[in-house]
Amino acid sequence: MDTQGHFLISRRRILTAGGAMLVGTALVGPAFDVFGHDLPGVMTKDGGLKQVFLPEQGAQDAVAHSLAENLFWTDILAEHAKFFAMLMPGPELAAQRSRVEKFQAQFGAQFEKVRDGNVSADNYRAFNKSTVEMVKPFVDFKHEMQKAQESGKLKSLVWPLFFDHTAREAERFGKRLEQLSRGNVEIERGEAVKFWTRIMGEHADFIAHLLDPQEATLIKKAMETSDAFDELHDSPPSSMEPAEKAVQEIIDFKTAAVKGVETGEIKSIIHPLLADHVRREAVKCADELKRAA
Repeated sequence: MDTQGHFLISRRRILTAGGAMLVGTALVGPAFDVFGHDLPGVMTKDGGLKQVFLPEQGAQDAVAHSLAENLFWTDILAEHAKFFAMLMPGPELAAQRSRVEKFQAQFGAQFEKVRDGNVSADNYRAFNKSTVEMVKPFVDFKHEMQKAQESGKLKSLVWPLFFDHTAREAERFGKRLEQLSRGNVEIERGEAVKFWTRIMGEHADFIAHLLDPQEATLIKKAMETSDAFDELHDSPPSSMEPAEKAVQEIIDFKTAAVKGVETGEIKSIIHPLLADHVRREAVKCADELKRAA
């Protein structure tokens, strides 16, 4: 710390230290008054640009889990659409951009319905169903765009893997809502580990490919992180500890990256919202692994 009370440990040192230093994601507590509406059973975590919505610890209520899942994932899917629109520039992609902007508006509106307290024990199953029906065409769109990008028919700036990655997230979200509507809040351990280790590994790949080529040390760190998650995915450990440790490290990495990207300390073409987006997904991952343990 300097004479003015500023910490001299840089975010870059945190990033390259392999997550040994915690940098955020503090628990805020129940989200009853976050928006001025009662959201029973939902808690939030801070640590970046936006809060992460999660079921309260120990919650076994399908309504609370449905509220948290809808809040978390409708916001994430709205951001998927926003990122696609950003990566589909120019008049030649106006039609595709218009389609994703409609998805962004739809999921944004769905998020607001939950935020404004319009979902309760009386209607949560119907609301979950309406969200699932909204998710299905977006998944179809992502697969359509993936094939078009791979074949050269679509010339956007979206990787085919990003379309596929986000489609898998949306598909799982839809299945989770259907499960919750049956009253089952359990998270199956093997499925969660398989799903999230792949997602986290791909996040590390995305970060590596969006960093400025001059950021050689950070690129190397990101690729090492990707390799570590690939190993966990291909050979799931007998205990949850290795996966939970790896996830905590990538949360630290991503939390520091959000600040570094925002301030320009890290050179990249990563939008701060995208950096925060993958941070929030990592926090969600950590929460699910703990519940599945």
